[in-house]
Amino acid sequence: MSANTKLNITLDKTRLKDLVKKFSQAKILILGDLILDEYLTGTPDRISREAPVIILKYLSSKFALGGSANAAAGTAALGAKTTLVGVLGQDSSADVFRDICKQLNIELKPIIEPARMTTVKTRIVSSSNKNPDAGTSQKQQVLRIDREEKKPLNPQSQKALLESIQEEISSTDIVLLSDYGNGVLTMDTSLPIIEFCKSHGKKSIVDSNDSFDKFPGAFSLTPNQPDLETNLGVEIKDNFDLGQSALKLKQKLQVDELLVTRGAKGMALFSKDAEYFIPAFNLSEVFDVTGAGDTVAGTYSLGLAVGASSYEAAVLGNLAASIAVKKYGTATVSDTELIELIDRI
Repeated sequence: MSANTKLNITLDKTRLKDLVKKFSQAKILILGDLILDEYLTGTPDRISREAPVIILKYLSSKFALGGSANAAAGTAALGAKTTLVGVLGQDSSADVFRDICKQLNIELKPIIEPARMTTVKTRIVSSSNKNPDAGTSQKQQVLRIDREEKKPLNPQSQKALLESIQEEISSTDIVLLSDYGNGVLTMDTSLPIIEFCKSHGKKSIVDSNDSFDKFPGAFSLTPNQPDLETNLGVEIKDNFDLGQSALKLKQKLQVDELLVTRGAKGMALFSKDAEYFIPAFNLSEVFDVTGAGDTVAGTYSLGLAVGASSYEAAVLGNLAASIAVKKYGTATVSDTELIELIDRI
């Protein structure tokens, strides 16, 4: 750890709540991989005669936004004006995707590739209660089926993606690049996007489940610790190892900040001037971590957009995630929920 390592810092609750209230004034542009999440829920009925597997009696099905769209759902739920850009196919799943964006007040600006299928991730969920929405219901994901393509965008779609940010940059406060490795954000697209953000004085935040090497020069990366280890080929055993790895990645990619999420250990922020180790705010009520990284990245981005310090923005992201993991599936957090939590801590 360096001399500027911060382990125990007092939170200014009034300041944090004021920042959350400003989220409604923020304008965020999110670019990345658009995913439609499908949940098929059933209750265990009997063992199949066809094979030694449990038959689930169908209860319900629902769709939700996933991938970069989950981050967009999160920022929209927090009150921000949210514009979402990515690629959809020309299929019924794209129609469902559009309808959900409209319902959630997300301004969707899709690029259509007719030959490309819309990415859909179908989760088969077993519920202990015949009413899947019952508070006493125990849920367990038993299978996931992914329908996706990971090939890079065709040249026309790449051009359209870059044109989209050129059209939107003047009316946005911050840009979030949400990368799930499905071919939207490649070296051919991410590099010019980051440079364009710089030339217009806009911070670019990167949340990537894929290679970090595609994002040199971004303002900040928000990886989880396992992805950081994978990208650097290291094993992180303690805070010292984490600090050394963060410094290595920052120097390699020339980024200003690194916000590392660490599960039960909370998160660590490596800014220009200091290292902050922020504890987890919720260790006892974790039901589902699906999409928690999107919640952190989106809330952290909004914090920076409304004038929060990097530490304040990270704390807000940490608090929002502590609410999201109490919910099942790709859940969102409202500004009211976030303010209520700040009051309780």
